[in-house]
Amino acid sequence: MNLLHKIKYMKFTYPMVFIFNEDENIYNGYIPDLTLYCEGETLEAVYACAEELIKYYFELAVKYDTEVPTPSSMEDISGKWTGYKVSLITADVADKK
Repeated sequence: MNLLHKIKYMKFTYPMVFIFNEDENIYNGYIPDLTLYCEGETLEAVYACAEELIKYYFELAVKYDTEVPTPSSMEDISGKWTGYKVSLITADVADKK
């Protein structure tokens, strides 16, 4: 059984890359470990979108008993995304059972 099924409340933290798209004048957020992407007019909007995406991701992982990747280190992601802002994103997920 997946460990996620044993936990009623979970907090997940992953590195996220912020990219400003000058052509469209928007911010993009990418969570490489989960292959999640979102966009918004401000960094705050991207951060809020990413929190919601992580919640849905893990709710589905619990529902379908899917293994989830462990978070990469900030150093690893920063090294791969040199020149971009990298920050940690945390989402609180409650098991809806």
